[in-house]
Amino acid sequence: MNSLSLILRLKILIAIATGVLIVVSILVGGYLVDQMREAQKLQKQLLTIKESAQLLHNLQIERGLSGGFIGSFGKKFEEELKIQRTHTDLALSETDLSVFGSTQRHALSQIRQSIDSKTLSPVKSFDNYTAFINTIRSKYLAQVVTVRHFQMRNQLQAYTNLMATKEAMGQMRGAMGTVASQGFMDRSLFLRISHAKAEFDVARGRFLVLAPPQQKGDFEALCARSECHWTLAVIDDFISKSNPHHFVDPIVWFSRSTSVINHLYTLEGEFFTSFDTIVNDELKLRQTALIYGSIVILTLIVVLLLLGTRISRSMEKNIRLLDEYKQAVDRSSIVSKTTSKGVITYVNDQFCEISGYTREELIGKAHSVVRHPDMPKEAFKEMWAMILEKKPWHGIVKNQTKNGAYYWVDVTINPILDQDGNIEEFIAIRNDITQTIQLHKELERTQQDMIMRIGEIGETRSLETGYHVRRVAEYSRILAKKYGLSEKEVHYLCDASPMHDIGKIGISDSILKKEGPLNDEEWAIMRTHSETGYRFFLNSDSPLLQAAAIIAYEHHERWDGSGYPRRLKGEEIHIYGRITALADVFDALGSERCYKKAWSNEKIFALFAQERGKHFDPLLVDLFFEYIDEFTSVQSHYSEKSAYMKEVTTTVA
Repeated sequence: MNSLSLILRLKILIAIATGVLIVVSILVGGYLVDQMREAQKLQKQLLTIKESAQLLHNLQIERGLSGGFIGSFGKKFEEELKIQRTHTDLALSETDLSVFGSTQRHALSQIRQSIDSKTLSPVKSFDNYTAFINTIRSKYLAQVVTVRHFQMRNQLQAYTNLMATKEAMGQMRGAMGTVASQGFMDRSLFLRISHAKAEFDVARGRFLVLAPPQQKGDFEALCARSECHWTLAVIDDFISKSNPHHFVDPIVWFSRSTSVINHLYTLEGEFFTSFDTIVNDELKLRQTALIYGSIVILTLIVVLLLLGTRISRSMEKNIRLLDEYKQAVDRSSIVSKTTSKGVITYVNDQFCEISGYTREELIGKAHSVVRHPDMPKEAFKEMWAMILEKKPWHGIVKNQTKNGAYYWVDVTINPILDQDGNIEEFIAIRNDITQTIQLHKELERTQQDMIMRIGEIGETRSLETGYHVRRVAEYSRILAKKYGLSEKEVHYLCDASPMHDIGKIGISDSILKKEGPLNDEEWAIMRTHSETGYRFFLNSDSPLLQAAAIIAYEHHERWDGSGYPRRLKGEEIHIYGRITALADVFDALGSERCYKKAWSNEKIFALFAQERGKHFDPLLVDLFFEYIDEFTSVQSHYSEKSAYMKEVTTTVA
């Protein structure tokens, strides 16, 4: 590699890195500018919300004073009402027209004229002001839902509920003021007060959940104040009596309830102070990030220029290392490469050695040339679906050599993408696990044989032939397949069912081999074999032994819940237990035991029909009768002792 190529690579690398930094700086700068605009937009939204809150507060005060003015104590409220209207007009002049438009302003003027002439009832006045207030609240809520700032949105939700408590208090103040003024409460006013009190309680509860600690503490302190406590107590007293004979003085009522509303308004001010702090902090953060981001990017460009030579040297070193890594992988793994269509373009010596094909026989072919017939096509469809999505695929595959032998490999296929993100080729790295698979299968066969022999030994101890567990296993296999269990579940059930009575190892011979029926005490001991068998396998990590634990534990449960040891019912019983129960009873009844004679099949069939839905799962009983010939065939096939049983007897002896 000459010096000219190194310099060229360095220039290209610096140009690319510089370009990336410029693009990043543009993107980051654009992002920060957008964030600053968002913060400015948020600032404007908060201003509108603040103006709305101020207008709401003044309209709420004016609503209460207007109700008092129209009532029987009007003179006492006249001067305050005039002053309040001035405050309201000032708030209106500072409010965005989109919040309270000219139409509403004209309507407010007409209502004031009707109030001054007292041609409007207190209730009608209350409703008109409330309509104005609800209009502003809806405009406010429309602003709130557009806020994207997470912290601000959470605090606005708390503030919304604080506003709702203040509005509910304002409605109660107005309605109660009307009651106090007119000296009686009608049904309409009672409902208004009750509804407003319910809204106040709900909004207060939500506020206490959502509010920051400072505002929450201030709100709780307000609720503990005497005027707030008195105000809420008066409302609760009126609601509880529904038609009281004693009414509070309207001046006192208005003064104290207004004090509560003013305190709530003060709490609103705390929120807006917090909002302003958040917005200002966001603006400062964006400005600081923009400055420091520029410094960082400039520093990185300088660093790139200083490290250019070192980077080029590292590239040369990395190329050499990559070549060494490739050789190391080729020496230790079975490697192949294919096009995006699956055509082989490269195989290493390991691949040729294990497959028996030459490199010339493999290049240009698909991997199907080494596919073993045992491998299902669905497995390769799944593989192709994944790697075409540009995801690595890992699995175990059985392949076939040129001379027809087989071998197992642990395969990882990695899609290699070009600079545009398109699949350029696939690299497959394999490890030969043929010996591991063979050893695993041998261990599995040994485990199955041991389980069968242990089950047969357990049955032999209770004076029964080992064929009992073989027949139960075959009956279970038939039922599991007909029931629709997966091949793996059928395998586990069939192999584990011989252990269903393994717990009888813990039962004494005096009980296990007793001729004739057991007494209650003996029967209680006999029943413990289910839990004993379960505990044998309880802590095993093997799926097969876990299945054996379930079968031992539940094969004496009954569909109607009258079984043991846990009196499980219906589908609470594992399907392994339900299947083994039917298989075990069928064989036990048809076999001669020390305490009974063998039943005829006709008698067993009659019992099964009778116990359908009681002892046995009704679906399993139906399957048993539907495929009865298969069960009787197994029963006939395993009716005599085999050479295998002689071997077991010799081994036990």
